Amino acid sequence: MAANDKTPTHTAYAFSRQGRKFGKLLECGVGYIDKQNNLAHVFMDRGPIMGYTGYIVLSPIGAPPPKVEPPTDDEDGEEDF
Repeated sequence: MAANDKTPTHTAYAFSRQGRKFGKLLECGVGYIDKQNNLAHVFMDRGPIMGYTGYIVLSPIGAPPPKVEPPTDDEDGEEDF
């Protein structure tokens, strides 16, 4: 069965950075989870123009996007111990 024969079960959101510390998740397409093969299939029909980090999250259709941000690099370049 081709990947696009499945009905989408999730909304895809792409993280768009706004400045150095902040950003937001923007709706960018749909997807579904293939539990049999342990894969996530994402079909993006649009993406952020600026600040796209490559981070994509899937949320069940009808549910709001999560209130999380992807990990960021330490700004001063030093590790915390």
